[in-house]
Amino acid sequence: MPKPIPSLAALISSLMISGGAMPQSCAPIEQHFAPAEDLERIDVAEIAAAGETIDIAAYVLTDRAVIAALTAAAERGVRVRVYHDHEARLGDVAALATAGAALRAKPAGSLMHLKAYCVDRRVLRIGAANFSRSGLTEQDNDIEIIRGPAACAAFAAKFEQMWSSK
Repeated sequence: MPKPIPSLAALISSLMISGGAMPQSCAPIEQHFAPAEDLERIDVAEIAAAGETIDIAAYVLTDRAVIAALTAAAERGVRVRVYHDHEARLGDVAALATAGAALRAKPAGSLMHLKAYCVDRRVLRIGAANFSRSGLTEQDNDIEIIRGPAACAAFAAKFEQMWSSK
């Protein structure tokens, strides 16, 4: 597993506030790169660890293992919300909807290209990798995992804005 590095913005801000001492509270960023690493395995593990909520913004959602992990989360009572592009490629999400997950498409007019999720408002996943088998295991792609409530704050605000738009 790669060594976590602190968020550059968090590091600079904390150094300015602390007078130059390295703070203990910087949220490390875990960087992962495919195809050397199996990003699908990482996504499935993070989703499987959810206890309360998963908000996911997906341009593409076709990876069977990710869909199965989201479905299992919804079946065990996790509130799962999937926001996707109106023209997104979606896999077999019928089971996901049947399990109680909410799916909503962005209205036509502009492209929603995010590939991110927040689990329990404490784990943020961002990066270039689509939620597709090739995007997670075969292509040169990356994801970043950032832990802590502060990491999810901006994504949560953006997600709520997208989710509530008509």
